[in-house]
Amino acid sequence: MEFVSIIIPTYNRAKDLLVTLPQVVKYMDENSELIIMDQSDNAEHIENMEPLKEILEGVNVKYYHCKMPSVTLAWNTAAKLATGDILLFLDDDIDIDFDILAAHRAKYQLDPSIIGVAGSYYASSYDKEWVPSSSNGAATTLAGVNVSFLRETFIKAGVVSNFMKPFAPFDWEMAEFLNFNFGKLAVGDDIKVFHRAPASGGCENQSERGMTWYFGNYRNHFLWMFHRRYPYKLTRLPRHFYWLLKYSVPKKTVRRTKHFWRNSLFAGFIDARKAYSSSNGKRATSIFPEDTVHLVYQSGE
Repeated sequence: MEFVSIIIPTYNRAKDLLVTLPQVVKYMDENSELIIMDQSDNAEHIENMEPLKEILEGVNVKYYHCKMPSVTLAWNTAAKLATGDILLFLDDDIDIDFDILAAHRAKYQLDPSIIGVAGSYYASSYDKEWVPSSSNGAATTLAGVNVSFLRETFIKAGVVSNFMKPFAPFDWEMAEFLNFNFGKLAVGDDIKVFHRAPASGGCENQSERGMTWYFGNYRNHFLWMFHRRYPYKLTRLPRHFYWLLKYSVPKKTVRRTKHFWRNSLFAGFIDARKAYSSSNGKRATSIFPEDTVHLVYQSGE
């Protein structure tokens, strides 16, 4: 049986984490481990350690605190620390009513050629279902809410590209990069979690869409476009602009201001161009600096 490393990044959302963890722990077995990457900038990780220890008692777990909030760095760092054959990334604000480890393992057993499984979720309501897009039986998008990868491939791929907060389409970029260069992602349309998605907190809070949100959004998308290799730089542009128009257009009162165009759209383009040039056109795939991460708790302590 494949060993699964469950990775949960969290940021200023201790109450949600305390709700989610018992549901995850319930399905863990001797062939699994749990890695929590807490990037909170408050003292919640200390204040809630006792109830956390109660939930995690008897579980193979390592709980880290990181001083720099970044979901991409959390993914990258946890992947390096993990020992599993499969990396299962889950959000800290989900509900699970089925054996999610068994569901992901089953996909790899059914098709040994796949390199990952793009799971699905309900977005705050059972009426709002998100299922990954697909082409020829392979997932072309994925959501960090519920997704798994073969660890060997994930590391070989250069792991996650470092996009910036507050909006980071790192998961869709990852899906495209893996499909183009490494192999097939299975469509997990039958592996659905419920994403509670509270309005505040989280590594990628999208509920407060101020100018900073739009700047980060456009900057990240432009950087993604720049990093594509030819001919995809050209052939993928229509789809990319469709995503921007669908998800990233502000209301009219904002669109009509010079402030919006100057400080979000144009500034995002310029900053993305600088980032692309400074990285010599390569995907930046960093981990947390060693002095910013420390182990807070692990099983047996």
